[in-house]
Amino acid sequence: MPIETPAESTRGPISPAERAAEDPDHHLWRNGRLWWIAFTVHLPGWQKERVRVSLQTADVVEARRRRDDLLNRYPQERGCALSLRIGARAARRTRRSASMRSPVAA
Repeated sequence: MPIETPAESTRGPISPAERAAEDPDHHLWRNGRLWWIAFTVHLPGWQKERVRVSLQTADVVEARRRRDDLLNRYPQERGCALSLRIGARAARRTRRSASMRSPVAA
C-alpha cells in the first residue's frame, strides 16, 4: 500500500516533467564539479529520511536526466513516498540595509 503525502492527496502524483516546467534544476546542486540530488522520503511509522546522492556527472543536462530517473524509481525500489517541494525557488534573502537594522544603544 503506497504512502500518501500531502502533495499527492490534494493534487495527485506530480511528474518530474511538471516539476521541471517550474524549475529545471529542482533538487539539484553542484558540489565542486559534480551535480548532486537532495530530497526527502516518507517512511512507514511517520518517519522521514533526507537523501543526498551524487549523480556522478559534471553535465547539467545529464544530471537532470539522472535525477528524473532516480526520482521515478526510488519510491518503488525502497517502498517509500517522495516528499518534494513543488514550485519555483524563493529568492535568497540579502542582508538588511542599515535603515532596517535595529538601532544600537549609544
